Amino acid sequence: MQRPAIIVMTKVPGFADVKTRLRPLLSESQSAELARCFLTDTITNLASVFEHRIIAFTPEEGRDAVETLVVGDHIYIPQRGDTLGERIDAAIADAFEMGFAPVIVIGTDSPTLPPEYVAQAFGHLQSHEDGAAIGPTDDGGFYLIGVSRPREGIFDGVTWSSDKTCEQTVANIKNIGDVDLLVLSRWYDVDEPADLVRMIAEIDSDEAARDRARTTSRWITANQKTFVSAFRES
Repeated sequence: MQRPAIIVMTKVPGFADVKTRLRPLLSESQSAELARCFLTDTITNLASVFEHRIIAFTPEEGRDAVETLVVGDHIYIPQRGDTLGERIDAAIADAFEMGFAPVIVIGTDSPTLPPEYVAQAFGHLQSHEDGAAIGPTDDGGFYLIGVSRPREGIFDGVTWSSDKTCEQTVANIKNIGDVDLLVLSRWYDVDEPADLVRMIAEIDSDEAARDRARTTSRWITANQKTFVSAFRES
C-alpha cells in the first residue's frame, strides 16, 4: 500500500538568512516575516493534498522555532548536505526509509502555487512505478520534484540558482532511463524584487490567489507602504 508524502524544504526564519535577494526592498526583519508567511501558506495549501507532510529544516538549532511556527501533525527532519542537491537527496532518502512512497519535494518560494499542480504530480507518481515529476519555474529552476521510488544521480553536476537548473535536472532524469517523467506547467518563485511585485499584483487581482496565500496577503496589506514604493520602482 502506498504511503505518499511531501517534503517541504525550508530555512528557519530568524535562524538563517532568508529572502536576501529582496533586500534592500525589504529589511532583514521584513524578509524573515515574509518567509514565515510563505511557509505557513505553503503548508496550509498542501494539507488538502497530502496527509503526510515532512518539514526538512535548516539550521538544526531552529527546530523549536519551526515546530512552533508550523502548527499541525508534521514530521520534522534536519536538512543534511552541503549543496541543495545533497539536501534534497538526503530528505528523499529519509522519507523512503520511513516507509513513504511516492515522495514529492517542494520549497516555500511559491505561496500562490495552485495545489492542483501538486495533486497532478502526485497522481502521476501514484500511477507510475518508475515515475518522476518536475515543475519548472520561469527563472530556470524548479518548484517541485518527485519520484515514485529512490533514484540516484538526479542532481549530479546541476548548477544551482541558474537558468539551467531545471534543464540539467531533467537531462539527468532522462539519462537514468526507464523513467516516466511528467513536466508540470510553469510557475514562478518569489526571489527577486520583480517577483515580489508580480506576486502582489496576482494577489491583488485574483481572489483564488488570495485564498491560497492568506497569511502572505494579510502581511502585504499590513506593509502596504513598502510595496507602494516597490510598484513605483518596477
